[in-house]
Amino acid sequence: MASSILTQFLSTEYLIPLFLVTIFIASLISSKIKIPYTMILVGIGVAISLFHFTGLNFVNIAQFKVDPKLILVFIVPPLIFEAMMKIKHEEFKQVQISALLLSTVGVLLATLVGGFLLVYFAHLPYIVSFAFAALIAPTDAAIVIEVFKKVRVPKLLSTLMESEASFNDATGVIIFSSIIAIAVAQGSTLETQNVIGNINLNIIQQLENFALVFFGGIAVGLAISAAAHRLHKLLDDPFSETALSVAVMFGSVVVANSLGMSGLIAAAVAGLYFGNITMKSEKIISPKVRTYTSNFWEMIAFFANSLAFLYLGLSMDLIGIGQNLPLIILAFVVVLAARAVSTYPILRLTNKFTKENIPRTWRNVVWMGGMRGALSVALVATLPESEFKETLQTITFGVVLASLIIQYPALSRYIKKAFPESIAEEKS
Repeated sequence: MASSILTQFLSTEYLIPLFLVTIFIASLISSKIKIPYTMILVGIGVAISLFHFTGLNFVNIAQFKVDPKLILVFIVPPLIFEAMMKIKHEEFKQVQISALLLSTVGVLLATLVGGFLLVYFAHLPYIVSFAFAALIAPTDAAIVIEVFKKVRVPKLLSTLMESEASFNDATGVIIFSSIIAIAVAQGSTLETQNVIGNINLNIIQQLENFALVFFGGIAVGLAISAAAHRLHKLLDDPFSETALSVAVMFGSVVVANSLGMSGLIAAAVAGLYFGNITMKSEKIISPKVRTYTSNFWEMIAFFANSLAFLYLGLSMDLIGIGQNLPLIILAFVVVLAARAVSTYPILRLTNKFTKENIPRTWRNVVWMGGMRGALSVALVATLPESEFKETLQTITFGVVLASLIIQYPALSRYIKKAFPESIAEEKS
């Protein structure tokens, strides 16, 4: 009887109120113990997921699961749009080469280095190694944005890392999708025992595909934003103009994805355009509307961020992580090494050959701030059920969890020591 009542209580119509209550509880606890509410949400998600392994079947964990495709289409894009909307074009121009190189060449380098290291040291099949390296290479936008909402760093450094995180999500998705497509095209069943040993790929063809998807996303984001810019001139109502900004963001994502281009890149470009061109013109948007729209997007980002971290906790498989701890530790070290190889040389070169100046301390923050999160978990969850997926999930869960509990606090401590003139503080 009690089980039936609880199951009914946890049915679909109660999930939104439960989600809101969970956010409130996490925020309340955070204010008392000074731990970021996002980390508390991860802990709550893990606690809920543990019911599946305790034999207490009165909680149907499946009802708490979120379709990973929703994370990629409805959760990550608003976070990227809101973050890019707040980046000033003048500041972005000062770090744009570094940000774009890190988010493209850097992700490719991290994938290659990570893949080869896993093949050599962990003796994993090529497809498993490179698929994991691709999905784990991009830094998670939700986590990076959350870090820099909580701590104070030089504005240009924050702009660099938030821009990189916004763009490299798309690069990671493109590379990961390409590797899976190559595996399927070469006859792999994506099951561990039948995965092909080598990867045969046409470099030129893959580069052309990447350019089409990446720059096509930029074109879509610009085109829709420019068209909406003209429509804003016809409106002078906070609700209508805010609704139009939502339509621009999701419209960019949907149109780009439907054309085979990057919806995440389109969302990033749309956010940058909206925040720096449309929002800046008082002839287009009045101060009243600007304030209302900014507050609206902050709220949307808050809920999207909360759902992303709760999703992380719900997705964790602590049993699987514990059973594969040595492999996960090795994978985590490999990920850190790949991140170092893909950041320090690039930033050193931009210092030497461009006018962008990225000090050594900033480079350390860029390396340490390369944390992984919901995007990696969502990518691996989109694969069909197989031993291949189980292997990738286990490693991904473990590395993401290690990233949260090791890199997150380590980065916060380093920032406090590296920038004493700008003491880290909680933002209300």
